Amino acid sequence: MDFTVLKYFQAVARNGNMTKTARELYITQPNLSKRIAQLEEEIGVPLFEHRKGKIVLNDYGRMFLSSVDIAFAELKAGMENVQRTYTLNQNILSLGSNILHYLAIRLPRFSEAHPEIGIRQLDFTTLELVQNLLDRNINYALSNEMIEDERIDFQLIDNNPYVFVMHKNHPLAECGKLSMGQLKEATFICDTFRFQLSQLYQACRVYDFVPKVGYEVQSNELMYNLLNDNRGVAIIPIVMACEMLNLHPDADIRICTITDDIAPAIIGIGRLKNQADTQAGQYFIEFIKEGLVREKEVIKKFGYGYLIGETDENI
Repeated sequence: MDFTVLKYFQAVARNGNMTKTARELYITQPNLSKRIAQLEEEIGVPLFEHRKGKIVLNDYGRMFLSSVDIAFAELKAGMENVQRTYTLNQNILSLGSNILHYLAIRLPRFSEAHPEIGIRQLDFTTLELVQNLLDRNINYALSNEMIEDERIDFQLIDNNPYVFVMHKNHPLAECGKLSMGQLKEATFICDTFRFQLSQLYQACRVYDFVPKVGYEVQSNELMYNLLNDNRGVAIIPIVMACEMLNLHPDADIRICTITDDIAPAIIGIGRLKNQADTQAGQYFIEFIKEGLVREKEVIKKFGYGYLIGETDENI
């Protein structure tokens, strides 16, 4: 019994018509009928009944179709597992993230350190991250939201408090510490991947006002240009604010800490619980954690280490 005749059998069972199925399969109708008859002869059981120009499965045919469908599904799953294992053994990492540009700006350094490891990098929503992990389309997921699924091992690796960032000429720029209520008249620049609009509206609701959102951006550089041009106030993680100052030493921007109780930005790594560990995966996780250590040093450089528990507050 070969796979081709089983595919023919599935198609005829689905269509209920020999002529239509023959056209789909690009074979002649007599040849298709002959192959189905040979299958029935090989099994020793009739599988179809002819009813008014239609060919339909009988009870034996339905039973056999169920087995054929299961067999092909198992073969497909087995092939996919072999392909994934082969990919792992070829030192190829498939990575996903719901933080736009997070991996894109870090992976070049990883590739320099490990040129032997291939990279496949994709951006997803959180729901897409979870599904792609479960489907084994990616090996690891970097997420700024908690992933709570019993099939996924999610490790929280960092958290960062949010801060206000504004131009030095803003009336409140030299305050050092501010509440959301003091910014009722401000125009906000919202980074939709790091502090979502829903979070902004919730924080402002405590002070009974609706924020004026002037810009919604998904680019660090655009965010910096808007801030440096005094176009508004941003709420971003302290690490992102300090990276801006580090990249642009002459920037005309200031950082103010937030006195309100706003949950910090998080970063975690997710992977399937039953996923085999690889050397490439270990290198990647070590690289990400080493990068977080470097980022903490940048935060401390600008005197904000106390926000992440690294030093005492500067007076």
